[in-house]
Amino acid sequence: MRVLVLPRDPNPYQRLLYSEMQRLGVQVTYIGELTPSQTLNLLLLPLEVGARRIAGARLIHLHWVFAFTLPGARRLPFMRRVAHVWFLFWLRICQMLGMHLVWTAHNVLPHEPVFADDVSARRALVQASDLVLAHSQSALAELAALGAVARRSAVIQHGPIASIRSAASLGVAGAGGEPRRFLFFGRVQEYKGVDDLLAAFLAMPDDVAAHLTVAGQCDDPRLRSRLYALARRGGACVVLRLERVLEEEVAQLLAAADVVVLPFRRVTTSGSAMLALSHGKPLIVPDLAGLADLPDQAVLRYDSGIPALVAALARLASADGETLAAMSAAADGYASRTTWQEIAERTMAEMRSVLGDVPEAELCGRPVIAP
Repeated sequence: MRVLVLPRDPNPYQRLLYSEMQRLGVQVTYIGELTPSQTLNLLLLPLEVGARRIAGARLIHLHWVFAFTLPGARRLPFMRRVAHVWFLFWLRICQMLGMHLVWTAHNVLPHEPVFADDVSARRALVQASDLVLAHSQSALAELAALGAVARRSAVIQHGPIASIRSAASLGVAGAGGEPRRFLFFGRVQEYKGVDDLLAAFLAMPDDVAAHLTVAGQCDDPRLRSRLYALARRGGACVVLRLERVLEEEVAQLLAAADVVVLPFRRVTTSGSAMLALSHGKPLIVPDLAGLADLPDQAVLRYDSGIPALVAALARLASADGETLAAMSAAADGYASRTTWQEIAERTMAEMRSVLGDVPEAELCGRPVIAP
């Protein structure tokens, strides 16, 4: 089986999934990379898909739509309308060429606007897709609420994400005593609520001993400025690393933390949550549908709003080592429950069903991978 993939992203999900699929005999080719220019690659994409189809490819696996972003879209809204039209044209070309489109819905809507009407573009994408893959049933429900109901869909759990590490490098949550060490890790964007986290951390009672590290690349100058202003109020108790963290540093960063905090304002799927669980770290997360599948024993959920986040931080800052160790064990157990080989095999089976290479009866007998 040959799979064309769009776009390539540093997100470890693709590397972990496709390395297993390739090991199982799938030929994986990234498209949209013919030249160093993203714009030129986008213009050439219909021709590239046509050439790949002539060469025998039959299936495209789409992950995110940011590859269709045109230069100047932030300053010139008209460019988003052009991108929207081009995206619809590309979907139509894929259909005319007989390409089968599989979309993995990592996000119900893009985190940053891509098209003039992202909701309309999502409906068109779902309508054009032969198969929509999601990591949770809630993602499919949210798409349906937008009027984007998939003709065929499957839920396949997000797999564990762990950097290269030894068992000794994991660290035991709560083993270091006070102060309690909180961590936010991941790309820092507006929707992730990192400014809420800093505000909540600063609002904790003075007698709570805690330390907060925020680590991750932030490309928004205004957001960076707000975060630095808040962090200065925390003095030595707050560390900001608003830069890309090298992969070889990730395990050490997580090993030093007692609790990972992900104060998302909205979310469909969180690779950062799986990364934390894969390193055996308890989580503090908002009570959102996209995070409902995370294990209750490893997660402290809070209602939206800074006061509720303050209470959650204070609760785990004051928790004893035994409580955190139990949460850590639950996190590690959840993350190791499903392997990438199982995820790859299920993904391949779903793709073969789209191509007609797997009997429907055989596919229906396969359980949905879910927690």
